[in-house]
Amino acid sequence: MARAAHRIFEHGDGIGNSIGHESYASQLEGLKQNVSIALVVSSTKGDACSILKLIDSMQRLGVAYHFEKEIQAAIGTLVSSRNASTTTDLQTVALQFRILRQHGISISTDLFNKFRNGEGSFKDSLSNDVEGLLSLYEASHLGMPGEDVVVSSDVMEEAKSFSSKNLKQSMSTILNDDNLLKRVEKSLETPVHWRMPRIEAIDFISMYQRDDSSNLALLELAKLDYNLVQSVHQKEIKELSRQDTSYIG
Repeated sequence: MARAAHRIFEHGDGIGNSIGHESYASQLEGLKQNVSIALVVSSTKGDACSILKLIDSMQRLGVAYHFEKEIQAAIGTLVSSRNASTTTDLQTVALQFRILRQHGISISTDLFNKFRNGEGSFKDSLSNDVEGLLSLYEASHLGMPGEDVVVSSDVMEEAKSFSSKNLKQSMSTILNDDNLLKRVEKSLETPVHWRMPRIEAIDFISMYQRDDSSNLALLELAKLDYNLVQSVHQKEIKELSRQDTSYIG
């Protein structure tokens, strides 16, 4: 894993010394400003899908802690706009459900009723929407036992079963989209909500840099941030190692 990190993150050289560290810290601030502007622009336009994807990418790349205030403001915009109650895009609705619940904001599973038929099952027409199914599968792991309406927990369990079944069936149809296929395989193996943040960061950087719709400033920020954090950890390990040696003999 460590060798893979060096292949991905080309900013590593020079971070260890004080001058290099200051230079990269300055670069980090510039990238943060660019990403922050992108989030504000999306919020101003009321583009729910762009806002949600950007926040999700920030979280999965391990850099969301740099943008806590901006993310809270963007989420506030989403909540007040009620976009998810009007859009018919499954990916956007499911992603908003997951993001809001991850941030402790109450949102009802009634949001998914528009995607269910008269018998209460998810519509068969959704079975070919791989991105939507993937988003629904991830959202289904944010269901809460004992929700106010008992049937709500059934909605999320059904969402999990429906999306899981159809994602598995879709894998043979997306063999030509390596990035999407890997995302589906990884989610079915371990949902995002269950992953270790730092491991997810290095894995997602590899996927994100192959995504044509990626925000380049965010990608560079994630790489640089990872290297800076790794540099700090390495210094701490060296210092601990010296302290241990000083006690020997």
